[in-house]
Amino acid sequence: MINIFFLLILFSSLLGRVKFPGINIGIHYFLLPAFSFGIIILSVKSIPEVVKKHKNVLISISLMYLWMWFSSLTSQFPTIAIACSIKYSTYFILFFAFLVLTFRNIKTPLLTFYYRCILYLLQIIAVLGFIEALFPKSWIFKLLKFPSFYPEIGSIMQNPNQFGVIVAIGLCLSLILEKQNKISKIELHVSELIFIISLALSASGNGWVILILGIFLLFAYRIISVRKMIYIISLLFLCILTIPISTERIGLTDSKIFPLINIFLENPHLKDSNLVNPSVKMPLTIVRTGLSRFEMWQAAINETIKRPLTGIGIGVFPETIGIKVWGNKGYHAHNIFLNVLVEQGVPGLLLFTNFLTKIALQIKYANPLITVPLIMFLVSQIPDVFTEDYTFTTIEFYFIAAAINSRKNLIMQSNPEIIYDVQEA
Repeated sequence: MINIFFLLILFSSLLGRVKFPGINIGIHYFLLPAFSFGIIILSVKSIPEVVKKHKNVLISISLMYLWMWFSSLTSQFPTIAIACSIKYSTYFILFFAFLVLTFRNIKTPLLTFYYRCILYLLQIIAVLGFIEALFPKSWIFKLLKFPSFYPEIGSIMQNPNQFGVIVAIGLCLSLILEKQNKISKIELHVSELIFIISLALSASGNGWVILILGIFLLFAYRIISVRKMIYIISLLFLCILTIPISTERIGLTDSKIFPLINIFLENPHLKDSNLVNPSVKMPLTIVRTGLSRFEMWQAAINETIKRPLTGIGIGVFPETIGIKVWGNKGYHAHNIFLNVLVEQGVPGLLLFTNFLTKIALQIKYANPLITVPLIMFLVSQIPDVFTEDYTFTTIEFYFIAAAINSRKNLIMQSNPEIIYDVQEA
């Protein structure tokens, strides 16, 4: 039954655009904590041990949430801040459920089941993104789509950047699982094809950089060889140079050579898709988005100077400050640390940093199956903030909980093909 609740949590995280009938509230705000409570109730006997074992981590995250509420209650925009605090409080319940779940199953094959489920979820997201790139006007994407982001891909997530990063993490996850004999080579090859093409279609510079980071981490952990590393990176760049939306993102719009697909492919049936003929709406180039980020960072620093102690309140920045830079609501500070600083003040940033430190101290010699995705999750939010995306954050919190509960060291002999787990002393 616990495994069913886990699957329901993953599924519910995708329902960000499905509302309760008659009210403008997503059903995932109810479903995620409800299914999380299901895991907690079924694991009630292990809760005292979990609390005792991870007392410092739980105190750290509790203080972080208490300060979040205090800064929201003292905000100049309490309605926005309190509403956002209520939404973010579901993450606390979700995190505790995952902490109990991974603690209970740390010595069982069920952990492999959870990682495979996450991988399959990411594959489904990538396939939906590919289909959307081909047929963006389909009714299912009108149902799922978040407001007008371009390119039209990954509508089941908030925008193409989240989509790009999550499929990059999915590719690295599949490489690790295959190396540890948890999925077959056929499953790996399917993942490589799905994730790399979808990543290129996303036109997400953040996703491209995160994949390259993940590939180098896998090489450092001896999960992949130099040849494999070169193959994946080369395939990614080939897809980027082939797909029009990606070549536009890197500033090759006026090139007569790129995208390569235009040299040998011209299909009228795909004229409305992002694959061959992108929309007349042009995406911002990587250079332009980079400059805009500097503007957002400067705005965040200016607001922090005005309210350094309590900040402006959680969720207030994209509704009141980001609009001054981008012209529309919904744009955060584009840096997780700056976003916490401007919205919750210096104490909020210190508490957030303390929580990350507690996590780092818990991970001594953790399996790269945990550490590589975690590093990718965190680094991807240095030029962005993805806390509003429930699918992204749900998966991220699972890896955080698994890292905290990690008891095993990954041992690699001189022969890199031999990898096995031993119980930590």
